[in-house]
Amino acid sequence: MNTIQTKIISAYYSPVNYKPETRNITNPAQLSVVSKQQTSSISSHYYPPVSMTFKGQWFEDNYIKKVKDKEYQGERLLKDGIWVDFNKVGWKNLSKEPLDWKTATETEFYVFQHANALAETNDTTWVKRFNKYNVKKPLATSHSIDSREVKEPPAKNLYAKPTDDISFATNLKELMNMSKHKSLDVPITDENGKLSIDCVVFDTETTGTNTDDTTRPLDKIIQIGAIQVKNGNVLPETGYSQLINPKMHIPEGASAVHGLYDNDVKDAPVMEEVLKPFVNNYLNKKNGIIVAYNSKFDIKMLNNAINEHNEYSDDQLKPKRAYKVIDPFILQQRIHPYLGARKKLSEQYKFLFCKNLDDAHDAFADVKGTVDVLKYDLYYLSEKRKDKSKPLTIRDVLLFQNGVVPPNLDMRLDHQGCNADVNFKTSYRLESVNVDNYFTGYKITKDSLEKIKDEIGENNINRLKKQELVDENLDLKSTSGYPQNPAETKILNKTGGVENAFYVMKNNFMKVLDFAGIEGYKDKPKEVVKYIIAENSKQYINEDSVDLWVKNPSPKDIKAGNDLPVFEISKRVMNEK
Repeated sequence: MNTIQTKIISAYYSPVNYKPETRNITNPAQLSVVSKQQTSSISSHYYPPVSMTFKGQWFEDNYIKKVKDKEYQGERLLKDGIWVDFNKVGWKNLSKEPLDWKTATETEFYVFQHANALAETNDTTWVKRFNKYNVKKPLATSHSIDSREVKEPPAKNLYAKPTDDISFATNLKELMNMSKHKSLDVPITDENGKLSIDCVVFDTETTGTNTDDTTRPLDKIIQIGAIQVKNGNVLPETGYSQLINPKMHIPEGASAVHGLYDNDVKDAPVMEEVLKPFVNNYLNKKNGIIVAYNSKFDIKMLNNAINEHNEYSDDQLKPKRAYKVIDPFILQQRIHPYLGARKKLSEQYKFLFCKNLDDAHDAFADVKGTVDVLKYDLYYLSEKRKDKSKPLTIRDVLLFQNGVVPPNLDMRLDHQGCNADVNFKTSYRLESVNVDNYFTGYKITKDSLEKIKDEIGENNINRLKKQELVDENLDLKSTSGYPQNPAETKILNKTGGVENAFYVMKNNFMKVLDFAGIEGYKDKPKEVVKYIIAENSKQYINEDSVDLWVKNPSPKDIKAGNDLPVFEISKRVMNEK
């Protein structure tokens, strides 16, 4: 972290002339990092870092080194005051040290952002896959607010029901008719700037994500969580959490996300028993506007249940319309497009509030988290008013949510519909970071095989050394589902076997172990043997420098477009809880 002791892994490619150059690299671990960068699936070019130290000496001296009492952030994150100790980096560790919002200072807030930025590079490959040379926005943003599907109304003959059209264009057509929907023309804050909104926040957990492909069974709701907000205040006594029996098997993949299994819902009521009272008594006009995080999914799930009910009942229920739903998922991406590469509620919560969203993917826990993000977004927009004497209305918020800046809002949107006062160039940077214990991937070596031969057996050792292992049809995928980095397949083909092949992704490494025919040994089942091989094949870089795409935590760069949460707003939301 100090310029005096920075060691450079140099690999410079001109954006025009692709001529790799490596100097003084003798360590294979270093070479593998450079090789991985050269062949990255993000871009065919590798670009040199802007600076040699992570955010420079100024941020270290004025922020990092002033937080001395934390184990996983601040000064103690550094080894010898120089190297970022990646044994300490990661959300699993950082979540043990949430901010105490009663006493939190601005310095502690941005030091947490620094540790969380490093955790993001450690915990996900998403950061590496979006950069200004390839993708202008996080992939979630491209799908949710910049795709043709959400921007343009679909052809009418594709949809039998108007509620299936949730495009921004259709929503705006309704919202810009000022003579309609008068209930939306109520202020979101009172004369003192405190939230005064009435709303119902709800969330669902489901058997899967199929909301509209009728060639296969549509997925069902298995839990609804909700809570009411009156005059800006959460009413705890209105909390609603209801399990529902979907009358179908909950796939294992869905259970892995939300933790609900068939046995958990077998004695729960079916949707028909739950739907009518929830829609009529909870999601009614008296309780205010509906709020849902990523409402496109939850509203569609709810409307599917309503439509199914209406097919068999004379007591018709009215489907919910997208233009009357506030969605903090969309608001957050318009306001903070570069606040983390991942836009899930739990991920955005980390940056905004410097703590875990406890029990994420439980419908009721997600509802409480959604309330916090909603309040942050509404306070942020309220602070941006041109005329501070006039509060924003719900209609104003919905117009902004659908890509139009209302007259009293002092904000600009870029051509992709996001906050034009922030930019990728300043928010994420390719930095040379001094690291220790930095994990690079998996590689089976002669030494590692010798070390574990008594634990996994001679037969497994021979399988790993077998040269006839290559299968050009082997389908390796990254954890994201994207095609595997060509470098990894190339190395496998070149070596003719597993030994000395390098794998970045654990799931790819495990697939290759399966392909090699690894078996259980003595009292150890196959999975335990694979775990032993993996643990002893991990490659690390120690006391050296690596180039990382990483979130910029420095408030000094906010005026230049660094996209960071507003400390005062985050603190206000947390202290109102």
